[in-house]
Amino acid sequence: MLEETFLLKCLSALILIQLLQTSSARHNPQCNPSACGRISNISYPFRLTGDAEHCGDSSYELVCDDNITSLYLNSRKYHVQAINYHNCTIRLVDAALKNDNCSLPQCSLFQYNFTNNFPYTIYSKKLKLNKSIMLTEVESRFTFMSWPYYFNSSVFSKTASCSHKVYASNDSYSSTGRYIYVKASDLNLTDVGDMCSIDLTVMTSWPFKEANNLSHSDIRGSMLYGFEISWFTVQSSICRMNKHCSVYVDNRGSIQYYVGIISWKRVVTDCKESFPL
Repeated sequence: MLEETFLLKCLSALILIQLLQTSSARHNPQCNPSACGRISNISYPFRLTGDAEHCGDSSYELVCDDNITSLYLNSRKYHVQAINYHNCTIRLVDAALKNDNCSLPQCSLFQYNFTNNFPYTIYSKKLKLNKSIMLTEVESRFTFMSWPYYFNSSVFSKTASCSHKVYASNDSYSSTGRYIYVKASDLNLTDVGDMCSIDLTVMTSWPFKEANNLSHSDIRGSMLYGFEISWFTVQSSICRMNKHCSVYVDNRGSIQYYVGIISWKRVVTDCKESFPL
């Protein structure tokens, strides 16, 4: 019985692979790229509000306001910083973030917000360290935490003074009587002290090497750089057919597919080559 189940899984995976390799592309009718501000090449799967109905995918509709390209995720507005059609990523910044010392995102955003039926996934790269270990790189994050008291810490980064909030001179700012600290890496249980609250989590794709002792300008710059999400996995036809499918892109442009226990790899120069659109 177990052998039959195993063979059935293998056969299903092989059929899906064949469909991926042989199915003809479902192309959009010819549409000229749209443009808005700094984003000059808005093309499939994206579309701008007001584009012809046959252009782009309505799930990937962008908005152009005051010459700024924006996208809405869970009813929250994000400004588009870049679209990379090579690796199928779009880089976003929370619309509430300004180029100042004080503004913060509207709300927290986690990789758990990107469910299977969501049109985007967190952009990740799967790197092979040796024959048995695979490392998945996902977004870095800043965690803003508050305490009712001040303390020195080597794992929290310093901030700066702010006009509409009262900042402490070291490591934190105090708003409504609480001190705010910033952790620039994964949060450990030991980081959460007594009477602590986690106020905000901010994702970033900025490739900083050292998470500790970041300056306030480093933190601001990383948040203003934004975070990348991908439409790659969702658009991959083989993953539309199997909810247990996952796809990763390594630094060499190698596409790694996982369907159950089966995995295989393709090397592409553009993410559009890896699946029929």
